[in-house]
Amino acid sequence: MADRLRTLAALLGTRWRRFGSREALERHQRRRLRAVLERARRVFPYYAAVASDDLAAFPVLDKASWLAGFDRLNDHGLTLDECLDAARAAEQRRSFDAEVAGLSVGLSSGTSGRQGVFLTAPAERARWAGVMLAKALPSLTEPARVALVLRSGGPLYDSVDGGRISFRYVDLALPPDAIAQRLRDFAPTILAAPPQVLDDLAARSPRLAPAVVYSIADVLDDEVAVRVEAGFGVPVRQLYQATEGFLGISCAHGTLHLNEDLVHVEREVIDEVSGRFTPVITDLYRRSQAIIRYRLGDVLLPGRDDCPCGSVLATVARIEGRADDVLRFTATAGGEQPLFADFVRAVVLGAPVVEDFRLVQRPDQSLRLAVRPQRAQASAHLALQGL
Repeated sequence: MADRLRTLAALLGTRWRRFGSREALERHQRRRLRAVLERARRVFPYYAAVASDDLAAFPVLDKASWLAGFDRLNDHGLTLDECLDAARAAEQRRSFDAEVAGLSVGLSSGTSGRQGVFLTAPAERARWAGVMLAKALPSLTEPARVALVLRSGGPLYDSVDGGRISFRYVDLALPPDAIAQRLRDFAPTILAAPPQVLDDLAARSPRLAPAVVYSIADVLDDEVAVRVEAGFGVPVRQLYQATEGFLGISCAHGTLHLNEDLVHVEREVIDEVSGRFTPVITDLYRRSQAIIRYRLGDVLLPGRDDCPCGSVLATVARIEGRADDVLRFTATAGGEQPLFADFVRAVVLGAPVVEDFRLVQRPDQSLRLAVRPQRAQASAHLALQGL
């Protein structure tokens, strides 16, 4: 009952809280940051030597340094190995119910290298569920059937199942036909799945008719978005969720907004002309684990901050993939010339017949390209040579 009340409180608080200006949002962030940073110095041994509650006094961590300090960055002193063992055993059972010391343990997909491990207390799961529903549901009065096609499920997604809102987790490891059948049986009003799965479902399951479709867990290419929208007859929105937090979501106008009411975002600009940046995030509500000045590996292209929805939350024009996806070459005049993934993707996928591709840059800066279908290899190579 307590968790249900926490979920309801978070849902209503998030749904009805509106910031009339950037100044109001920044006041909220400063207030939350003070509480988070003051507690971090008291609770997490990793920050015991930090001299002040100023955000700049805290080190920037990437995944490697964060995992190296794992036992000093959670409030139970749990080790990385014991949490990994519990989570991997649960994944092998496909039960996703791993728990250590009363905390649920989950794994990231590992698409950016080593798997991340996240810990959540029951109260945090309840709050997350309420916030997610507040931002993702088009209506709080209409019944909703929410289908999530994910690599793993677990208590995080079961927090609010029941009543007017029904959740259905569909295992991404199932064959495509089985995924489609389970979704047809459930008939979701809201469907969230990786873009490749949405693409397949749009072609294979004409009887699926969700009112809202969210792309999650991977980069949404323009070509895929067009096919999915044509297949389902509704725009594809994006839900930007990572191990490190609920980072952003598209509004009703299709604009992706960063959840700056939940996470503080610093920008490490990697291209001055376009403003492309890697986000460094601080979670304003996380308690079991410290997510403070955590550098994500993503590359974001900023959008225009005049969305018709009226939100003061910053916008993102595109999530362009991982920072590791950027191709780097030595420029003729010296220095480095980056080629961003979004540009490369558009060029290669724009070649005749190309449906999908994989491009690897070798240490000598040469490239290895594989495409699907194979008969598109020549046209894809020609397009790549034009870069």
